[in-house]
Amino acid sequence: MKNLRIKNLVITGMILVLSGIFSIGYSQKKPDESLKKGSLKLEYNYPSGKSFKYVADTKIVQDMDVNGQSMLVNVSINMGCQVKSAGKQGENLKLEITIDSMGQNIESPQGSAGGPINDVKGKVFNIIISPAGKTIDLTEASSIVYTVEGSGENNLGQAFLSYFPSLPSGGVNPGDTWVKNDTIDTKTATSKVWMPVESSYKFEGIENIDGIECAKITATLTGTRKMTNQAQGMGDINTSGPFTGTQVLLIAVKDGYLVKESVTTKMTGTIEIPDQNMSFPVVMSITSTNEIVK
Repeated sequence: MKNLRIKNLVITGMILVLSGIFSIGYSQKKPDESLKKGSLKLEYNYPSGKSFKYVADTKIVQDMDVNGQSMLVNVSINMGCQVKSAGKQGENLKLEITIDSMGQNIESPQGSAGGPINDVKGKVFNIIISPAGKTIDLTEASSIVYTVEGSGENNLGQAFLSYFPSLPSGGVNPGDTWVKNDTIDTKTATSKVWMPVESSYKFEGIENIDGIECAKITATLTGTRKMTNQAQGMGDINTSGPFTGTQVLLIAVKDGYLVKESVTTKMTGTIEIPDQNMSFPVVMSITSTNEIVK
């Protein structure tokens, strides 16, 4: 019975910090000084009068060894939304977001949980980003709070913290490479996530995707995840370890909008419950895509 209770709490701890796990599109903090002489300048624009529909899907597979017993947890997260220009705020972009759908499902040895998150369907709010994709203002998104079975309370600001991947601040030519170092540092009432990451980018060139001229950027990712959540009756549950991954980004060159982002990462680390003096090895694999649909 104790072992089963620990397993359930470990699963809960993993789900509570999901918002930090799949936010992989890191914002840009410093300009890329090495890229000022390139010929192609990539920027988000989102021309007015047109709505862009996206579907995002994230799959998480967590394989734990709990007291010598293997336990597999599969999580699926999805969100559909529409993005359209709401004008400029200085040099930055104001974007209107409409949530079409959102859901989360968890499959584990203890059963299934989750489902559609109907509370956010139809919600409309504005966010502000820089032309390079840096998040400037998520106040309206953060004010929309929802609850998911097995996950507790969250808000839409977490989902859009890094929704638009960062772009190089200067011009680029095919074959150019650059490196960015950044950190995701988020806190909620019951959890916190700290993830420093180094992204090594390469501008691969221009590709035609369904008639759209797209700039293709690839990246290799290395970093560390440190996640903590509070589980009632067990204290803190800490998940940490190094991760590696890859990213592929497609940006419409002419009109300046996200066409597709794909990210895969794998972390090999440890789950610790300090108050119980227990720890378990864990391997966490994450695959996420966010792409425009007609």
